[in-house]
Amino acid sequence: MFGNMKEMLKQAQNMKSQMKKIKKELESIEVEGVSANGACKITMTADMKTKNVEIDETLLSSEAYVIENAIKIAVNDALEDAKDTSAKKLKAVTGGLTDGLPGF
Repeated sequence: MFGNMKEMLKQAQNMKSQMKKIKKELESIEVEGVSANGACKITMTADMKTKNVEIDETLLSSEAYVIENAIKIAVNDALEDAKDTSAKKLKAVTGGLTDGLPGF
């Protein structure tokens, strides 16, 4: 029984170490989100930190709601890509144990 417990603790420590490594890795992976017309592009890291926002000059002459919508679409696209990338990296370490858990 205690041998099993020791093995489980060892696995948990190993997983914790791997999670730290993945967290660091996610900080350096860049993903991109683009609006439907390509006039707005958002670059962020896979840990969801915004790195760059590009807005085409032609978009700037549009009405505010058009600019807002383009930014919203690009941000959501980048966030979706970041979440997918993060989930794939975590699943490789956890073997799917975090599936369905909030924040993973």
